[in-house]
Amino acid sequence: MNRLSVRLSLAFLLAAWVGIAAMMLAVQRTLDSGFRQYVNARDTGISPNQIDRLQSYFAANGTWNGVEALLAVRGQGAGAGAGAGAGAERGATLSIVGVDGVVAASTESSRIGSAVDTAILNSAIVLTANGATVGWLFRDSPGIQALGEAEVAFLDESNRWLTLAGLGASVLALAVGVILAWTLVSPLRELTNAARDLSVGQLGRQVNVRGTVEIHELAAEFNAMSTALADAEALRQRMAADVAHELRTPVSVLRGQLEAMLDGVYPLDSTHVAVAHDQTIHLARLVEDLRVLTLAEAKQLPLERTALEPESMVSQLLDAFEPLALDSEIQVVRQIATDLHPVYADVTRVRQVLSNVLTNALRHTPAGGEIVVQVLNQADAVRFAVTNTGSDLSQAEAAHVFQPFWRAAASRERDRGGSGLGLAISREIVRLHGGSMDVTTVDGRVTFGFTLPASAGTPGSRPTP
Repeated sequence: MNRLSVRLSLAFLLAAWVGIAAMMLAVQRTLDSGFRQYVNARDTGISPNQIDRLQSYFAANGTWNGVEALLAVRGQGAGAGAGAGAGAERGATLSIVGVDGVVAASTESSRIGSAVDTAILNSAIVLTANGATVGWLFRDSPGIQALGEAEVAFLDESNRWLTLAGLGASVLALAVGVILAWTLVSPLRELTNAARDLSVGQLGRQVNVRGTVEIHELAAEFNAMSTALADAEALRQRMAADVAHELRTPVSVLRGQLEAMLDGVYPLDSTHVAVAHDQTIHLARLVEDLRVLTLAEAKQLPLERTALEPESMVSQLLDAFEPLALDSEIQVVRQIATDLHPVYADVTRVRQVLSNVLTNALRHTPAGGEIVVQVLNQADAVRFAVTNTGSDLSQAEAAHVFQPFWRAAASRERDRGGSGLGLAISREIVRLHGGSMDVTTVDGRVTFGFTLPASAGTPGSRPTP
């Protein structure tokens, strides 16, 4: 009973039963009342013209007093049992009941002034004058309002067919309910099975997008979630493997140096100790980068926001960077706009982002190339862009450039490619500031750019990241 398909089927059946019961009740009451009125009018022998005369009489006189003369046209024979017709044969007595429920006129005087059961009036002929009900005309006889065998058989047959129609409609409603319930529940059952597969680690499971608009949207969202989980799991596994590989290299070198010195292969001098020390520094830097990236992705990296003047910060950073570029025979071109919007940000973290981008550009720019640093206003933000020549990225490579530990094909060597965390950390820091970071490549020139909102926050405050 707790299944959706069962509940939907029963709901359709219940709705059908309610509709059928209401219809049968209305039809039976209408048929019985209408048929009785028909038989009554037939048996009394009152024609529509005679009914009109009765109604006209009341309209003209405002009372039923003296109307017996019009009733006696048919009623005399009936009352004496001598007339022809069904009414005479059945000893019919015609009576008119006023709006007060009392007999006002009758072919049998003893009936005048007697009260009439309201149930009898349901099958009586309604008399109106000037649009209002002024009385009822009915036949009063032994077995009052009794129907003949043929009439009773007709009503019984009608009721039987109504009952059969109700049963047929119930079966049809149940069949339609079952089909509709199966149609609605089938995609939900498929979603349940797919969700069960996800719970046991079968990520990436897809379901057919079908059904109603709501189920269609649910299936589409499930497929997107399943794909995202599969991608996240693949990224987690790859990142775990990359972290293990990155940590294994300095640990192996450090272990080899120490074992060689302990075994007497290397002398215990400052030269060999320095090699071990460099590896510990590299290992510490890698661990710190992983920590910063984890905090930034979780939006838990604290930011010390202060008022920042982009022009001054970029100029100071380039003054320290240009000697390194000159040593590599690379020209640095500055394109810094004046009157830049003030930026409210963590100066240390923004310098870290720009340093990462400049270092990456220096690493991939050949001798004789150039690095263009551009800073300009952009609506309510400041855009920083670093373009270098001599390298190129495909669309596929550009889509992965901000992933941790990813390296382009030209920089697979770890002694030149760095740890592969700088750009990933940079993008997360920019996102924490409410900005965005992107990469474009055109004609052998790669541009890394990021934007920071202008005047975001109130100076002196320390917003929660």
